[in-house]
Amino acid sequence: MAAGCGVFSLSAQERFSQGQNVAPVFEGWVKKADGSFDFYFGYLNRNWVQQPIVPVGPDNSFSPGPIDRGQPTFFYPRRNEFTFTVNVPADWGPKQELIWTLTVNGKTDRAYGWLKPEWEIDTLLIARNPGNQGGRTPEEIFENRPPAITVDPVRPVKLPNTLKLTASLTDDGLPAAQARRRREGGLETLSAPPAPINVPTYRPPQMPRNDLSVRWILYRGPARVTFDPPGYVTATGGEGKKSGKTITVASFTEPGTYVLRAIAADGVAFSTTDVTVTVTRRSSQP
Repeated sequence: MAAGCGVFSLSAQERFSQGQNVAPVFEGWVKKADGSFDFYFGYLNRNWVQQPIVPVGPDNSFSPGPIDRGQPTFFYPRRNEFTFTVNVPADWGPKQELIWTLTVNGKTDRAYGWLKPEWEIDTLLIARNPGNQGGRTPEEIFENRPPAITVDPVRPVKLPNTLKLTASLTDDGLPAAQARRRREGGLETLSAPPAPINVPTYRPPQMPRNDLSVRWILYRGPARVTFDPPGYVTATGGEGKKSGKTITVASFTEPGTYVLRAIAADGVAFSTTDVTVTVTRRSSQP
């Protein structure tokens, strides 16, 4: 778990497909070169299937100050770490709190962000928490820089049309590729208790260890969006680990305004960029 905290409890024996809370989590803080601070937040959706949509408002808000701090309104199952940052000024008080409040399925939870010294985080901790370290040394992680990503301009969509998302990546070529490790005998992996047959196991997509890749997610919107291919897509057509492109097709079912997020990854570090898409229904023919 990351350095910070949220208010939630876990049970290794129970799984719920729906009806549970989504707990916001304060992951920790980073001091920036200009003296300001980035507060990192994520969340735990305790549902294994339900993906709640909670628009910015009384049920999804920050305080004090503006209630909209760029938080997600669509929540994927289970633990989602380092989802977004909120920048606070250099004169932010050492005990001043920034509070993210979420109410889902009638349950309200809060995450409290503040400059507690023990919650200062760095690149190494961010890489380790989502399991991205991959056996690399701290020196390799600190030397690495996240890939830069740009997305071709997007057009409005009229249902039932789809949207092609083309992302271009550039990178420093680090970290160096690793040989695939083979499992040797003598070790046994302990599995979790079997889930009830009516509650499927959810496994979030894992970024490729040795490739540049992009994963698209729905960040804000009124209805679910599907992406083809799903998960992380390896970039091709460039200079190996230093550049490449990906193409993903997004499909919508309902009109509205959507924010889609591209996550660019190099096997350890990641960066994000958002695009806003307007979806309308096709006009009926006279």
